[in-house]
Amino acid sequence: MKKFKILSVLIAVIALLLSCSPKEKKSIESANYQVIPLPSEIVTSEGNPFVLSSSVKIVFPEGNEKMQRNAEFLAEFLNISTGIKPDITSTAPDKNAIILGIGLQNPNKEAYEIAVGENSITITGASEAAVFYGIQTLRKSVLAGTKHVVFQPVTIKDEPRFSYRGMMLDVARHFQSVDFVKKYIDILALHNINRFHWHLTD
Repeated sequence: MKKFKILSVLIAVIALLLSCSPKEKKSIESANYQVIPLPSEIVTSEGNPFVLSSSVKIVFPEGNEKMQRNAEFLAEFLNISTGIKPDITSTAPDKNAIILGIGLQNPNKEAYEIAVGENSITITGASEAAVFYGIQTLRKSVLAGTKHVVFQPVTIKDEPRFSYRGMMLDVARHFQSVDFVKKYIDILALHNINRFHWHLTD
């Protein structure tokens, strides 16, 4: 009986200590803008970061199907990487928005700019393709599996040095599965390569 009482007291003390222990804090990661390929210009600034939350919306120009696909692509990536599934809209809210737009004045049609502030992230390109590459830069700045991410204020400007950036895949001599080819193309896009040379036969 005495041993039972001692054991009960010991269990109670352990339970009390566990209840008093500090709760695990959420791990918050800052986006890393040092990506590959490295953008031409990265200028950080002071200010509060943009916090990626469940209320974020991705905004695209109304009636532009290519930009809508860009928005859907970004939303899908954020959902896979962080668990957050942003809404897609053509109406920009006052805050918590990732805004995609075209109209950047640059003779290079693949040039883009990213501006990160407390209330929004804006990706503006000289074309829809340029916005896609801007999305890829933003995508690479987020560590895979990060549930809580913040974007420090920054202005990023980038444009490719070469208009033709290609990679070849030879499946005539080295057979590959459909899934492999799709993944290969995804990796090319991730690194801003704009030409896929598919060698099918001799």
